[in-house]
Formats: sequence, C-alpha cells, structure tokens
Amino acid sequence: MHLAIFGATGRTGRVVLDQALQSGHQVTALSRNPAMIAQHERLRVVTGDVRDSAPVAQTIEDAHAVVSTLGRQRHGPAICTEGTRTILSAMAAGRPRRLLVLSNYGVAESRHRSLYVAVSWLLERSVLRDKEHMEALVRPSETEWTLVRAPILTNGPRTGRYRTGSDLRLTFTSKVSRADIAEFMLSELEDNAYLRQGVAITS
Repeated sequence: MHLAIFGATGRTGRVVLDQALQSGHQVTALSRNPAMIAQHERLRVVTGDVRDSAPVAQTIEDAHAVVSTLGRQRHGPAICTEGTRTILSAMAAGRPRRLLVLSNYGVAESRHRSLYVAVSWLLERSVLRDKEHMEALVRPSETEWTLVRAPILTNGPRTGRYRTGSDLRLTFTSKVSRADIAEFMLSELEDNAYLRQGVAITS
C-alpha cells in the first residue's frame, strides 16, 4: 500500500513511519525539514508545510490512504485543525478516500463527565480544543475516516497487547506505547474495523 503520512517527524509519527516501511509499504511523507527523516528506498519526502495546499496535494498524489499524526504544541498554532483542513481539501479532489487520524481521548463524544477528562482539559485545553476542532472537520467529510483517540502515550516497546473500542472508557491508568498505537493504526488501514468511527485505545 502507498501511504501519505503527515506528522512523520513527531514522536508518534516517526514510529508510524518506521513501522510502515518495515511492513513493506511505500510512503510519501511531508516535512518542513526533510533532513530530519532518514532516507529509505520506499520513502519519498516532500518539503513543505501541511497548511500549504501545493505540497499537501503532492504528498497524497498516488497514495491509497492518508495517515495524520499531527500534534499541537501547548503554545503553538492550531496545526491539527489548520493542517487537517488542507488535507481534506486536497482529498476532496478524488483519491485517496481512506483517512486515519490520531486524536486524543476526551474530545467530541468521548468528552465524558469523568475526572480523567476534566483534568485533561484543565492541563491541555489548547491541545484538546485543537483536536476537537479537527474532528469536527473530519466527521462530516466524504472521506473513509477513522479517528484514533489516544490516552497517555509512552515510549515503551511494541507488545501487540492493547484494547480498542468505540465505547471504551479510559481512566487515569490508561496508556499505550507509541509502538502499539502505530501497529494498531497500520492494521486498521487493512481491517477497516472502525470506518467513520472514533476509537479509543489502551494497553
């Protein structure tokens, strides 16, 4: 499969990119600084900003699916919202249709009345607001989307032992390694078990 990956230089995006290449996928990745991505025979890197339409269109050209692991810094721009708007605009022209997006637990319909969600919003309001606005763009789109709502992410090993579900409730003890969430995201591209759904994940 040919994947277009956005956010490939982020902490989770790097793991997704590495696993995609290890699994034999062809990858095109967008980066403002291509030097941050190691060369690979099945990897093409496009230089540019995810908020600019031309490099985004170039990145998704000929791709079978789009994977976004964009993440906002606490005091940075609303990159998830702005970047996703550009990605959706480029996808509206036709192929590809499949879209997998890394989000956060505690936004949209997963914003339950729980202490875990309340504290998350208290500590990371700008980050979660960006993700919530991003999801509001994705859900009514005509893409074949899946929103992966992550808990606390760790740098632990790939175990293959995690739970997922559209109704899964997360708590303060919920966490998952970036290696496991990358495995799940790539497997979801094949399984399509959560088409047009938000899915939570935890180890």
